[in-house]
Amino acid sequence: MSRQSPQSSSGQGPSSSPFTGTDPTLYSPDLARNPRPGHRRQITVIAAGQQPVPVVQDNTDDHKGMLPPAATYVEGAFLNEMSHVSAQEYISRYQFVPQLPDGTNAGLDLEHELFSVQHYMKLYSCFNTAVPHYAHGVFIRYDDLNDAAEGKEILEDHQFIVEYVSDYDYARAKGQDTAFIKEFDGQIKLGIHIQPNPNHAIWEFDAADLAGVAHAVAITAGAFGTVRNVVHVDTLEDRMQLVFRIEFHSVDAANRAVHSLRLDAVWGMPHDQSFQWCTTEPAHWNDERAMASPHRFMPRFDALGRINAYSTAPTQMLITERYFGRRADRNQYAHPHDQHNRVRRERILDGSDVRTTVMLRNIPNKLDWMALKIILDEVCFGTYDFMYLRIDFKTGNNVGYAFINFADANGMLALIDRIERRSWPGFHSDKTAEISYATIQGREALVQKFRNSSVMHETPYCRPRLVYTLADGETMGQLRIAGTEQPFPRPDNLSKLQRSMDSARSVGLYPPHGYSSIMEHRSRTSAYDRGGPRDILQAAVRFAHQRAAPVPFSGLTEAKKRDIESWYCATYNVAVAPFHCIPMTQIARYFAEFAENSSPMTAPGVIGGPVGNPFPNGTTSIPDGTPTRSSRGAPRHSSGRGYTNVNSFI
Repeated sequence: MSRQSPQSSSGQGPSSSPFTGTDPTLYSPDLARNPRPGHRRQITVIAAGQQPVPVVQDNTDDHKGMLPPAATYVEGAFLNEMSHVSAQEYISRYQFVPQLPDGTNAGLDLEHELFSVQHYMKLYSCFNTAVPHYAHGVFIRYDDLNDAAEGKEILEDHQFIVEYVSDYDYARAKGQDTAFIKEFDGQIKLGIHIQPNPNHAIWEFDAADLAGVAHAVAITAGAFGTVRNVVHVDTLEDRMQLVFRIEFHSVDAANRAVHSLRLDAVWGMPHDQSFQWCTTEPAHWNDERAMASPHRFMPRFDALGRINAYSTAPTQMLITERYFGRRADRNQYAHPHDQHNRVRRERILDGSDVRTTVMLRNIPNKLDWMALKIILDEVCFGTYDFMYLRIDFKTGNNVGYAFINFADANGMLALIDRIERRSWPGFHSDKTAEISYATIQGREALVQKFRNSSVMHETPYCRPRLVYTLADGETMGQLRIAGTEQPFPRPDNLSKLQRSMDSARSVGLYPPHGYSSIMEHRSRTSAYDRGGPRDILQAAVRFAHQRAAPVPFSGLTEAKKRDIESWYCATYNVAVAPFHCIPMTQIARYFAEFAENSSPMTAPGVIGGPVGNPFPNGTTSIPDGTPTRSSRGAPRHSSGRGYTNVNSFI
């Protein structure tokens, strides 16, 4: 089994040769080990398509043809080779919810469908790396295949109907160009260079050696995440190189494996020291599409939904970008405040600007945080420790900007060089990325702001995330941890958290335009509102509307409130829920469920009504205009000048 190699005697430069001295197995010849005390190793940002090539002795001419060829491969071992048409065991990272437990079919009510699905996404950890998207129904995208299988089982246990869909169907739902689909997500190509030991007069690479190398490759890949499959697919005899195709359950694990192995290669040797091997040329897998791929028999759709048989001619803007490297936007940093917040490369290099947190703007609204992380890792892997893509809670899409904090200035420079003023391929958007400094600077300030924010109690895909950097991996002695998510600190100021939650209930991300019973938990007034005159007026109108509605709490006894609290905690698996924090829609549901087992004379039809008469003023119906809920959960209003029956409300 491989283990970490010892340091060189000098403490400077690469480790000693594996064929001399002790018995090392894993080491990195391209990175210095044991740097001087107080000296922090600088990781240079490597351009796309380039990676450090281990320096080995070029004595392969005498050993050409001695590596075994790859066995004949039959399709079906990898995820993209599974047919989604007829195979019952088909699995995917993408799912679609055609029907809710209450019978609501997909595409009828955006808020109700998203609210129903996201409620369970808050309760189970398998949804921590999942993102919902609404397009005539709720689509769910997972990062890990295991989480996708578990999430589907959980939703089906709660009476949802869930179906697996292909990446092609998901791209169509998001309005993306299907030509930009990454069909081999989660798969990488890893070359293993074999160097014979010159001290062995007779050397032969047999089947046992191949099995040992394949096992070492699986162990190396396992350091990044769960491996689904490892296959020896090719042998390059002229280069003494074995090529392996590796598939991970997690897409993020595959991306981290590529970027980490580019920066820090892995070496090893068998126990008899007859040869040594090292990883080389890690890359994302890209090959011919499988016969079961939907892209072989489905037409290509561009971002506008048009069927394209050939690529469209490049526009003048794309031609300019191709030759000059970026788009020249005339309105770039036109606002006076943008001049101060502009990220200037020369000021970063001379040390006059030491700010670390930037705001990435003009992001397509349908880009989720997992896609953003893939872009950031491709450009500045291991150099940022905080990212937050702000989400509109009503639609589930982002609002066009994200905050990123860098622990290494090289990452910020790479973001400027390769992201700024460039378009977003695959999305129906003419936006070009802009970068400016954020108002809140530093990881500590960002953590302190969000740890006591109501956003940490939203669905996981809406929350900010902390990421381990390369420097963190070196400090912890675990280089492969770079790029993984670390837990966010828990709240340390409960009063501040309560103010944030009260403010979120009253206003939310945007001031609400109208009444919605589904989003009622965000429509309560609060003593901590900080809005302008228009917001205060709207809050007063909502306050009067809620108090005018026939659902007062004055008629409920303390014992009944405690019963409602116990029912709510047991139903939604909540530890503590004060009565005033429970949404009115859930309280109405409580009475609706228990009214079936009670007589009409003793069960109140509306909260707060006396026994035998649900209305405190003696009326027997709901006034016109009061929001009600239909049998399928969609909010509706009473019609006409008269009154509707109280049973329509409960």
